[in-house]
This record gives sequence, C-alpha cells and structure tokens, in this order.
Amino acid sequence: MIIVWVNKRNWKHPGPIVNMSVHNAHSFASIGLESHLCLGESAPSDTAVDLQTFYGLAPLPNFKVHRIAKKRRLFGGDSGSVYRAARKLICELAKKDDVAVFTRECGFLVPLALMCRKPRIRGFYELHDLFADLSWRQYKPRGKELREKWLERLFLPRISGLICITREMEKRYKQIFPQMPSIAQPLGTKSLPATDPEKKRLARTLVYVGHMHGPKGISFLQTAAFKLAMHGVRTEFWGGYEKDALKMQAAAAEKGLSEWIHALPFQPPAVMHEALAERASLGVVMLADTYYNRYLTCPVKALDYLTHGIPALGTDIESVREVLDTAGIYIPENDVESFTNEVLRLLDDSQAYADATLRTQKRAVQITWEERAKALVSFSRSLF
Repeated sequence: MIIVWVNKRNWKHPGPIVNMSVHNAHSFASIGLESHLCLGESAPSDTAVDLQTFYGLAPLPNFKVHRIAKKRRLFGGDSGSVYRAARKLICELAKKDDVAVFTRECGFLVPLALMCRKPRIRGFYELHDLFADLSWRQYKPRGKELREKWLERLFLPRISGLICITREMEKRYKQIFPQMPSIAQPLGTKSLPATDPEKKRLARTLVYVGHMHGPKGISFLQTAAFKLAMHGVRTEFWGGYEKDALKMQAAAAEKGLSEWIHALPFQPPAVMHEALAERASLGVVMLADTYYNRYLTCPVKALDYLTHGIPALGTDIESVREVLDTAGIYIPENDVESFTNEVLRLLDDSQAYADATLRTQKRAVQITWEERAKALVSFSRSLF
C-alpha cells in the first residue's frame, strides 16, 4: 500500500498545521511504506536539508515531498493547483498498488470522493473541528464555516473513513454519520533519547509552545509568569506571531522582568525542539475550557513536552487528559495560585520532579508517530 498526504499550505509554513502533515506523512515512511506529501511549493530551497534543519526529521528513501507551484485561477484561490497535482499523482500511483489518501483539507473532499470510486484508492479525512454540526457554536456561523458544513455533510459519506484526533470528536461524528468507518488517534510524539531530569529541573524554566491568544490560556500564564519570576523561575513563550511576541515582551519589560520572561514568534520546529531539549523544565497546556478545547482539539504542545520527557501542567479537560493521561499534572482553570504552587513544588523537589518525568517518558512511547501510523495503516487496509 502507498500513502499520499495532501495539504494545501506551503512548505515551511509557520505554525503547527504543515508541521503535523509533514510528521504524519513521514511516519508512514518510517514504518516502511512508500509515502508522498503534496503541498504548496514555497520559496526555492533544498527539501532534504529543510527536512532535517527545519522539521528535525531524517530524509528517507521512501518519503517523497511534492512541492507544487500554485497558480491562482479566475474563480477561486490557488489551492486548486495542489489538489489537481495530487489527484494526478494518486491516479498514477494507483496503477501499481493500492493507495490510501489522507487529508485535512475540506476543499479536497470533492476530488477525494470521486477518486474513492476507484477500487485501488481509499480516501480518509483527518478532522480538526466539527463543521458537520455547527449547533455548538456560540455565534451564528457564516461564510467559510457554512461552506465546510455542507462539504462535510455531502461528501464525507462518499469517502472511505474518518480520522478523529480525539475520542470525543469521534463520538460526535458517529452521531452524524453512524455508518461511516472511523478511528480516533491523537497526533504523535517523536522517539528521542532520554535526557538528564535533574539538569532540566535545575534549569527552572517553564515553557509554553503554540499560538498566543485567549483560548490558549495566555493571560493566565502571563500572570503566573510574573509571580514565578519572583521565585527564580524563567518563562519562555514559543509561538504566535511577531505582534504577539512583542506584546508579551513589552508587558515583561514594563514590570522589569525582561530577564525572566522571553517570547519568540513561531520558529522552525527543529529550533523549538532544540530549546525544549536543552533547558525546558516544565510545559504548559492550560487551555481555556471551551467546547472546542474540551472535545475537538489535540493539543500539539502537550505532545512536544511528552517528546522531551518534560512534565506538563494542564487544564483538567478531556482533550488534555487524552494526550497526557497519567503523566499530566492537572490544575483548575484560572487558578493561578495552585498553578504557581505546583510549579514550585516540582522544581524544588528533585524526587517529585524525577517521578513526574518518569511518568511522562512512559506516556510518550505509547503515542509515537510510528504507533499512530501503524494504527492508521491497519484501519486503511481493512477498508480495501
């Protein structure tokens, strides 16, 4: 079986979306399958070098990245260039073997449904939201959301299966499409060598990875960071856009805490992972308790912390528990005092920190990208 993963965004696009697609597609190659990734071209560069220096992944002979030049048509955007090239590649590959096609792009559902009519092609949609039923939204949906609702309603029943990133998401889609084959699998962790937990504890550095906006618990963490600085704990924010990082830096400077609080906009994943490996003591997954955060998201930041054996403090909601499981240290939402007390307890007690690290390392090996790929391959093969 051959794997094709389709993403409309450009190679080296900042943020988690393309990074997750690269890791998804690469994971199939890492377990021995021929795997192809189709996405936008971006500026000219050496793809193999980018894979190592930007994404932190080793080039593999059975992993092929197709960087497709985008051309805007009179009607519609430029993502159609990626979809047309991907469809052509998939049909060619299907002449020699079964092809399992994966995407998270709603715009690719129409060609995917058409290709699923062919006996050697099966198509799978990786869900990252709940568009098919918008009744949970606290505002009146419009525009893109309504378009995606009807694309899901009309074309999900015409593809082969659904890939849900949380168990709660799968429950909701089963209610809408009870006959659709589905599987719930969180995104994955990397397999990295263990680091010295005592060295990381002594670094006394709290790290947050991801977008810097309200639902991610940023205001809460900023308040906690000010308190923790008084106890010799540094806080680093990795992610968001330039304006978000500048705003955070200005707030720290205003309180005279620039030495203790640092903020960087989105960096290449390899650079971020290097920082986590070198000095991160604890990670933060204090998501706001919204419907989306509780049921529909798989917090990538939690996976990053697990990868490096970094104990993580998170909100006690289903999505965070599904990833961290018994490795998580759960704090009530907006309880700054409990959060800061728990951070200090772990950083001031070497045995407590070592125990938390061991639980984290055990959880990390249970949900690697390779384990996810094996589960998706088994699911896909069952539908050919």
